[in-house]
Amino acid sequence: MNRPDPGGVNTENAIGGYVGGHAVQAGVIHGGVHVHGAPPAAPPAPRQLPPAPAHFVGRERELAQIDAIVARPRGGPALVVISGPGGVGKSSLALAWAHRASARFPDGQLHANLGAFDPTGPSSPSTLLAHLLRSFGLAPERVPAGLAEQSALFRSLAAGRQLLVLLDNAISAAQVRPLLPAAPSCVVLVTARWRLGGLLGDGAAFMTAEPLGEEAATELLARAIGRERVTSDTASTSSLVRLCAGLPIALTMASARLATRPRWPVSRIVGELAQEHRRLAALGREGVSVQGAFDLSYRALDAPAARCYRAVGLHPGATFGVPVIAAALEAGEEDAAVALDELVEASLLEEGADGRFRPHDLVRLHARQAAATDPEAPALLLRTLEWHLAGVLAADHILTPYRERDLDAPFRYLRPDAVTHAGRGEALDWLEAERDNLVAAVQEAARDRPLLAWRIADSMWPLFHLRRHHHDRMVVDRIAVECATRLQDRKREADMVRRWGFAHFDVGRFDEAGELFERARRLSAELGDRPGVAVAIGGLGIVAAAHDRYGEAIVHFGEQERLCRELGDLRCIGFALFRLGTAHNALAQPEPAADHLRRADAVFADLGDVDPYNQSRVHIELGYALGRLGDRPQAEKRLTAALHRMRELGSPRGEAYALHRRGELALAATDLPRARADLARALLIYERLADVEAAEVRRLLATLPAPDPAPSNLDSDAVERGDRPPGRQPPV
Repeated sequence: MNRPDPGGVNTENAIGGYVGGHAVQAGVIHGGVHVHGAPPAAPPAPRQLPPAPAHFVGRERELAQIDAIVARPRGGPALVVISGPGGVGKSSLALAWAHRASARFPDGQLHANLGAFDPTGPSSPSTLLAHLLRSFGLAPERVPAGLAEQSALFRSLAAGRQLLVLLDNAISAAQVRPLLPAAPSCVVLVTARWRLGGLLGDGAAFMTAEPLGEEAATELLARAIGRERVTSDTASTSSLVRLCAGLPIALTMASARLATRPRWPVSRIVGELAQEHRRLAALGREGVSVQGAFDLSYRALDAPAARCYRAVGLHPGATFGVPVIAAALEAGEEDAAVALDELVEASLLEEGADGRFRPHDLVRLHARQAAATDPEAPALLLRTLEWHLAGVLAADHILTPYRERDLDAPFRYLRPDAVTHAGRGEALDWLEAERDNLVAAVQEAARDRPLLAWRIADSMWPLFHLRRHHHDRMVVDRIAVECATRLQDRKREADMVRRWGFAHFDVGRFDEAGELFERARRLSAELGDRPGVAVAIGGLGIVAAAHDRYGEAIVHFGEQERLCRELGDLRCIGFALFRLGTAHNALAQPEPAADHLRRADAVFADLGDVDPYNQSRVHIELGYALGRLGDRPQAEKRLTAALHRMRELGSPRGEAYALHRRGELALAATDLPRARADLARALLIYERLADVEAAEVRRLLATLPAPDPAPSNLDSDAVERGDRPPGRQPPV
């Protein structure tokens, strides 16, 4: 379904997606010579595996078992489920095999942490699939919102590829099943604490990771602290292996303490761990060995590092950088970095190549337990949440400076300018890097801080509008509506209901979007919020257009324009005029379309450079209308200028939109070289973005005869044939 953009009065349409290489416009040179841009480079094959485990021992039997499973004849992918208790080394086993076998998978190695024990709960299959789909270079806004559509698209992209998929820390078969490719050329490794027997019907083979035997455990210790220390006191080494129950995570933490204390004999830590073992056993606690190792490591930390550890436990997301911990601790970044380094040295954190930190899920749970008895815990958590709010507010102001905002920012500890960004690119990069944490922060704050949750959610609008992330957007907007209702703030409720309507519209749930827009219209009308009414009416208009009810859409857009003029809101007027123009173009009525679009152009020109993307969209649609009216020079001028502007803005979708429109006009004018060049380039971009307009451009290209150096005539009505009105706007 083609449809006008759902931007709304207080929105900005902009870019997203991946396009490799340079975009070079094809031109027509007299004499029949044509220069075409090189096709965009394919995105690199994903290489997402975390680093191989540094000290990996004693798993040759299990590695051979995986080899045997993968080598069996099969009709679908090889699916290996590795189960075992926490800390036994399931992930290390899967990673070790994956790195050894990586050359077998030239089309990529995918990795996803399914988050079985994350504080905010396991990741949904939809969130995980969105991650996997983006791994193929798919633009975020082209990722379907529905789980079934996501799963089908993933299977399509994986078909015929030699892929390795590592799904770490799963909680159920239902979580894993939608993430499975169908191709027999793929291999899937799943780690979980349970057997996940429900995957038997999917062809799974099951294996259990057991604790290390004494020989392998001793070898692990020798590699970490030196063979001489291990062999000089074999009795103590055996005791340490026994006290750690052969669990690599406990052995690693114990060896980390010994590695940083070269004068300590192994017996020293054995004595400490034995005392801890007795204390915990007397309390009747399970998992004594692991818990004891954690407690020993925690109590060995100095005060700043221990406080940092508690802050880590309270962080809502799975990964984080130095700045947020510094904010939580009210410390400088250098001091926070020192404390985090101490946690890394103690094997309580892992540091990635990107400078971000991740705790093992058991460590994260232990850190949260440690924070539970800390009187400072509420302040640590609130400062963490306020850091995310400051960052998202700063990005919101940079990316959508024209957006009307609720100024009630609930800061208690941090200044609103605690996080800054140097320009649009840095702001958008920050939002992408912190996206999972922002969603988790909204979920965390919603428990007992609904205003804070609402403010973070509201300020995430630029991220969702520019990059889509449909699943996250639906979750965040739903929570924001719930928080506004709990606050008994009908204005906030109306604003977020309206925004939730746009979220539904963007995933093709038009009827539900219409219901939400109508609900928002009623709420805004009852409050006397006329700008809110105008936006909601515009929403009703785009829903009508999506159902091909263009007459009804024009009535709604006309009402929106009238309200905007009464309010004196120029940008609102410009949007309404643009929408009227696109609706008339869709009905093949270029004269009224051009009239509305000229007036929209004048409005955006008066606004200056506030919204260059939408001003360029007006130029594209106006150029198309002028071309349909026969003024090809003006059409060419506007479309080419808009094409260059879209490239400057970094908008592949806008570039494809301009090329598509220019190609249609060239086709109607029988300028076959230009039509072929522009439509072919538009198709490359649409296909890269998985845009639905790719099918329409393929149809147009199919009407062209084979390239011939001799001039030939083409029926000027060729563009009129097909299933859709000729002027309907590509969804940009």
